[in-house]
Amino acid sequence: MKNQGREIIEIPINAEEEKVFQWVESEKCLGSWMPGEQASVSEKTKYEFSQVICRYLIKNNLSEEELAQKLDLDKDNTARLVRGYTESFSLDSLINYVEKLHLPLQIKVSVASGLGSSF
Repeated sequence: MKNQGREIIEIPINAEEEKVFQWVESEKCLGSWMPGEQASVSEKTKYEFSQVICRYLIKNNLSEEELAQKLDLDKDNTARLVRGYTESFSLDSLINYVEKLHLPLQIKVSVASGLGSSF
């Protein structure tokens, strides 16, 4: 088969592969997300919290279900959290999750030069 002078190769797939393709293209399949350069300070901060929690999950060889139990979250919200989808989480809730995991927490706020006063 040709399309605009280019040959199109059709690769037959079986029913199981078709299910996988449909799932990947569905809303159920979460990839990971990270904030772009234009993201707000809040978005970037929330993303950093999600990454701290994700590293905890990996370092402690936990499943998402085990992490969900520790954080008292449902499975879907836990999956979103560890993939960086933090729009539905408040900063307060993310701080509480880090505290529940007994992770060291240090928050540093700096003011760009020329803005505000120094303490």
